[in-house]
Amino acid sequence: MEKQLLTMAQIAKQLNLAESTARFYRDRFEDYIPSVGEGRKKRYKSETVEVLRFIAEGFKRNLTATDIEDGLSSMVARNIEVEKETAITTAATQQQPENELKQYTLQLQIALEQISATMQIVADQKEEIAELRKHIADVESKLEERDPKLIESIRELQEPKKEIAATHQKKWWRFWK
Repeated sequence: MEKQLLTMAQIAKQLNLAESTARFYRDRFEDYIPSVGEGRKKRYKSETVEVLRFIAEGFKRNLTATDIEDGLSSMVARNIEVEKETAITTAATQQQPENELKQYTLQLQIALEQISATMQIVADQKEEIAELRKHIADVESKLEERDPKLIESIRELQEPKKEIAATHQKKWWRFWK
């Protein structure tokens, strides 16, 4: 027993959609709509109802067409039209992998060069960081040596000042004379 084929009008009626909306969904997601025939004789398999229902619900939930298409790709197999094989299509098909391989090889080579350049930059930065750490350690050790010497110098300067101040003390009443 063969499954019943439906028209777009029948499918739209089942889904309570306007026929124009159902046709829009069909045209937008054509690769996921199972159908038979061409032109005005085109009919749709019963699975089309579920596919269009999924699409309609996606748009109702404000999903983007890309999100809906991602969902459809995991839910439904894509329809692929197979063209008759000729000498030209065979040659083009054979040449395409070679071109793609060259393109991927070129992209891989560029990526490897970028990685190499990045690794060189990282190595240079590590070297610079090591030099800066050494410089910081030198500066800190010099500061530790300087601090005691500075304190000693200040004390030496304060001692004569104290002696001079002690000898020149005046009585408070003689400051105005």
